[in-house]
Amino acid sequence: MKNELIKLATYLDSKGYYKEANYLDNFIKNASHQDRMIEERNCMMDRRTNATNAWEGFDPKSNTIAISWTKYNDNDEEEEVTLNLPAKFEVCDLCGGKGTTVNPSIDAGGLSSEDFDEDPGFREDYLGGAYDISCPQCGGKRVVPTVNFDGLNIEQKKEFDEYQREQEEAARDAEADRKTYMAEMGYGW
Repeated sequence: MKNELIKLATYLDSKGYYKEANYLDNFIKNASHQDRMIEERNCMMDRRTNATNAWEGFDPKSNTIAISWTKYNDNDEEEEVTLNLPAKFEVCDLCGGKGTTVNPSIDAGGLSSEDFDEDPGFREDYLGGAYDISCPQCGGKRVVPTVNFDGLNIEQKKEFDEYQREQEEAARDAEADRKTYMAEMGYGW
């Protein structure tokens, strides 16, 4: 579509319709700017961009995973808590066990058939893994350590439930912060 508009603007220029051609040129530039802003926003919100290393805190000797967080006690004072919980391995849900994923800067906004039709070499490279990066969640190991719920005692289950509730709240806050930041930067939301 963009290429057709450029051709039309060029044609209008050649026929002496400079005002109309300039209007179309400005329209194309503004549309391109909006497209870039949307792509940047999509990349910032992509799971791959925001993934954390799942192996952090894993101890292979004891097959446990350390989970640390700050919570508030009854006196409203911060308290650092670390749980060492039994671990098990699961296929990485970010890369599907592949160990790699496409760089989010390439396809975070999604791709259409037009993207591939315009550049057949891009299609070949994309499908062939040329734009792949090591999975940011599993670090290329294809699996991630997770808490083995069946191995938890009653106290650990209670503490882990509290941890999960606090992490869900923190994730909601972080997402709201990202949306606010993007709105402030003019990316809208």
